[in-house]
This record gives sequence, structure tokens and C-alpha cells, in this order.
Amino acid sequence: MAGFPFAGLASTLRSASVHRWHGTALGAQATILLDGTNKEHADQVLADIVVEIDRLENIFSLYRPASTLSRLNAQSEVGDPEQEFIDLMARATGFAALTNGAFDPTIQPVWQALAGLSLHKTTDRGQIEAVVAHSLKAVGYRDLVVEEGRVSFARRGMAVTLNGIAQGYITDRIAALLRQRGFNHVLVDLGEQRAVGPQADGANWRVRIKAPISGQPAREAVDLGTDALATSGTYGFRFDLPGQRFHLIDPKNGTSPALWSSLSVQAPSATTADALSTAFSMMSEHEIRKVLPLTDVSLVIGFPHAATDATNVLTGAGVMPTRIVGAGRRDPSQI
Repeated sequence: MAGFPFAGLASTLRSASVHRWHGTALGAQATILLDGTNKEHADQVLADIVVEIDRLENIFSLYRPASTLSRLNAQSEVGDPEQEFIDLMARATGFAALTNGAFDPTIQPVWQALAGLSLHKTTDRGQIEAVVAHSLKAVGYRDLVVEEGRVSFARRGMAVTLNGIAQGYITDRIAALLRQRGFNHVLVDLGEQRAVGPQADGANWRVRIKAPISGQPAREAVDLGTDALATSGTYGFRFDLPGQRFHLIDPKNGTSPALWSSLSVQAPSATTADALSTAFSMMSEHEIRKVLPLTDVSLVIGFPHAATDATNVLTGAGVMPTRIVGAGRRDPSQI
């Protein structure tokens, strides 16, 4: 999720004529930077982008009762959904299979169970474990049926969240729209970052990743030219429950992972970066290295959980991240 959009970017901007848009997308702060264009052209396309973001939220948002996703969760099936919904559901199940369930869009029943326990301020650990164990029975991406013209659940009690992939997907869709409209020097942050070409002077966009715990920009940075960056970390939403319970939930056991305090993925698309930053947060370095050759990821940067302390959680100073280089392709035409 986007915490401080482009807070670590301003000093790297080469042009004083960069046009900025600020808003929200799927509940997160959002920012778009347009370089090498005039204000009239920028304002025209940005108005269209606001409309497109709203249209996509009407498909993917958990918090809009009439959204396609909400209708699926309420009715256990949805017929004749938008093609974008079928496409993203198919990609979500693909990432689930690729990561052996470390990414699983059907984790929503566990989230709902934890939210209910948190609302009632439950402190009995035995009760919490029992409720979570029961909710896990409804989790399983293999029972999410994606067909042409229909998406459904194969068993009762299931529910889907796209919070670990939809922001990346919408980011890619907006990036594609901007390229189609002739913008070639853009940085989009709708929860995940995606570059549409370098800055107008040819320099890549240098983006600092978020520090462990705080989510503020750390010293670690990556250059984006035509690719994307997504970060998952422990700085997100936390349930009001004993122990470590936050927005990242392991689909295998219902716990929040303790391997990484922050994990970032750089890839050609924000959809891939988003989904795999979520999945890799559940996985050991060894497991990540086994999956990486099957992807187009170019870089993984992880801050090990044990490396974080009170002196470095805000800036990342002193933390030595784990860097895993992938064979990711960098095709400028890929949006």
C-alpha cells in the first residue's frame, strides 16, 4: 500500500515543469508525475484518468457494495463480469499457483474473522486460534473458478480480496492509458510505482523504497525507466489483537509472517510486482530463489525482520537488506 507517495523522489527530479496530480485509488494516496508536457495537455488527460480510476474501483473495490468483487463475495458467483475482472482473477490464481499458495486471493475469510475478533477486542489466544483455524477452511485458490463470462466459488463460505494485486493492476492500466495518449515521461503511484519511460532529460526516476516498520522512504533506492516497484511491509494496518497480527496474512496458517519487515519487488509490470511482493513476504529467501527464475522479476530487496531495531525503523539506516537479482526482462514496449 502506498504510504508516502514519492516522498523520497523530489530531490531527483530534473525538470521544474513536472506536472503533479494527487488523489486516492483503492483507499491509498495516489500521485502521478508528468514530465515533458504542457499544463493544458496534462490537465486534459488527468481528468480522464480520474474517471478511469473510478470505473476500475467500481470493479475491484471491497468497500463499494455494488462493485463486481463485492457482488461475487455476496452471491458466490458473478455472471458476465467486466473483462478486466476476469483477467485479474485469472492472473491472481496464476500467481497463487506459481507461489504454491503464498499469494492467495481467497484469504478474505481470515481477514474478516480477524477484523471481528479485533472489533470485540478479543484477548483469549485460544479463542483467536480457533476462529482463525475455522476461517482457514474457506481458503483455497483452487476453488476459485474463473471461466469466460463467469467467476464463482466451488464451495460455501469463500470470499476474495484483491488488495494484494489490484493496486498494481490499476497502476498498469493507467500507465497504458498515458502511453496511448502520447505521454512517455511519467511516474505513476497508485499504491505501487510504475514508470512510463524516463524523465524528459533521459534520466531514470529514482525511487527510494519504504523503510521497515515506518513505511517512510529509506536510503535504499531503485531506478525505474519502464518498469515497476511494489513494497509490502509490516508498517501497514494492524489488528487490535495480542501477538503479531497485521494486514499481511499467510494463507497456509492464518498468521502474519515474521521473515521480512519490508520486501520490495521490481518487475516489468506493477501487477507482477504487487502480487509477488505480497507472496514473497510469506516466503524464505530459499523459497524466493526457487520461484524467481519462473518470473520476469529483476530485483527483490528484503529487510529481514530480525535486522530491525528502534534506531533504524524510520530511515532504514544500519539495516543491511537482502538483494536477490532476477533475470527480469526490460522491454520498453511492455505495459
